Parts: sequence; C-alpha cells; structure tokens
Amino acid sequence: MNEPELRNWVWCEECLEWKDAGDEVAFVSIEEDSFGQDLMTFECDRCTKTNISNIVSSVTKPRGG
Repeated sequence: MNEPELRNWVWCEECLEWKDAGDEVAFVSIEEDSFGQDLMTFECDRCTKTNISNIVSSVTKPRGG
C-alpha cells in the first residue's frame, strides 16, 4: 500500500496563503531560527516577493496562516 507523499509548505506574506515549496516558489536559502526550526527564504512565483517562512511538512496544504 502506498503512503501519501509529504510535501513542504511555506507561507507567503504577500499572497496570504501556503505555497508548495517544491512547485510554487523559487528557493533562495535555508537557515535555522533560534528554536532550531528550518526557515526558508524564497521568492513566490505568483507575487514575485521574497519571503522568509518556517517549513511545514504535510500531505495536504495547511489551513490558515
């Protein structure tokens, strides 16, 4: 039985929505915040703004923001 594939999601502050980190954004860099969580800097494909967001791994798009 195939398990659903986890996807990485990042939050775009300009679009106010979760973006698929593999398909909807351009990777710029990655670093850790003070809690050891990954922070991804990316450029949104839709609004073209550069954002920094924690990465959320989930099978489905997270709710809210």
